[in-house]
Amino acid sequence: MTSFELKMWRIIKLGGVTWSARSEERKMSSSMDLRIKQRAVIEFLTAEGCSPIEIYSRMKVVYGEMCLDLIRENRSVKQIEISIEIAVSQERVHHIITNLLGYRKVSARWVPRMLTPQMKLQRVHICRKLLAKFDEDGEDFLRQIVTGDESWVHHYRSNSRRSIDTKRHHLLKNQSVLFRTEGASHDLLGQ
Repeated sequence: MTSFELKMWRIIKLGGVTWSARSEERKMSSSMDLRIKQRAVIEFLTAEGCSPIEIYSRMKVVYGEMCLDLIRENRSVKQIEISIEIAVSQERVHHIITNLLGYRKVSARWVPRMLTPQMKLQRVHICRKLLAKFDEDGEDFLRQIVTGDESWVHHYRSNSRRSIDTKRHHLLKNQSVLFRTEGASHDLLGQ
């Protein structure tokens, strides 16, 4: 396959999005240009007599804003994409997003996507009632909470592999509790 055919195949495969070595080369050169600019700024501020902490705080402000703009453009943007775009390490991007900008990763499965104002208000009232109950009863309140789809796990510490195997064998041998499956009518069986 010739290079032209390969390029055409990539264009067709990617749904009309053109991808070429030149565009990748431009991205790399732009990130290299950005790194050179960063280095020049650092050298300039050092020559001005700024301390490393001042230089860091000034640079942090600039790249924090760039991260925020990229996140606002596309909420599902990945940290690695941001790090490539602004030519900063992925760890630094993570620090900026989580610690400085205050963003957190949220799972859409935990909360329904479209909450009506009534649903939001209901959740607020439930949480307030739970907090009030916790203030009254303290730790005893936590023991009363029943959760769904619960699993029981035995925690223990051991110093050797033999004691782990012994405890595992003992737990499996004396296991009398079966957990509820989807169609079961009782939570615990065999007790």
